[in-house]
Amino acid sequence: MAKNEALNQLKAMIKAAYQKTHPNFPEHAIPINTFDSLKPEKREKKRIEKFLNLTPGCSCNIIENRGQRIDNTTTVESYDGARRTVGSVEWRGSGMRKGIADMIAIIKGRAVHIELKRIYKNGRDRQSQYQKQQESEVRASGGHYWIVNSFEDFYHQFMAFTNEISHSSF
Repeated sequence: MAKNEALNQLKAMIKAAYQKTHPNFPEHAIPINTFDSLKPEKREKKRIEKFLNLTPGCSCNIIENRGQRIDNTTTVESYDGARRTVGSVEWRGSGMRKGIADMIAIIKGRAVHIELKRIYKNGRDRQSQYQKQQESEVRASGGHYWIVNSFEDFYHQFMAFTNEISHSSF
């Protein structure tokens, strides 16, 4: 498969969906957002979510599990006019179960939990013990758990998975 096949497929799907809802809109002016302006991890999640939500028989939600940032900093001015920031930033837990996957999808009637683990210059991102436990629980209950490192990686797993289930008798 070509390197940009996944992204080209997403662009075609976005364009087709836009044409369906705006049939008189000029084709050359259709906005095709592939989330290039986002940070890499968020960009890949949004591409996967968009792809699945545009695919018939599929649905996907990104699970935001970061919690809430509490900024306890303040800027003070000393007697000589120098300004500095004091205090700290803390995070309040989200209340979500630890280890839950980044995305939860339904693909052709099958539950698929999708965890994005990017490859960085200094190595691969790794699953936490909570994520490994969650993966075991999902698989034990008959669900599917994918670890992907990019939209392209996801796309290849998706194509193989849908090809496999189209040939099964489930």
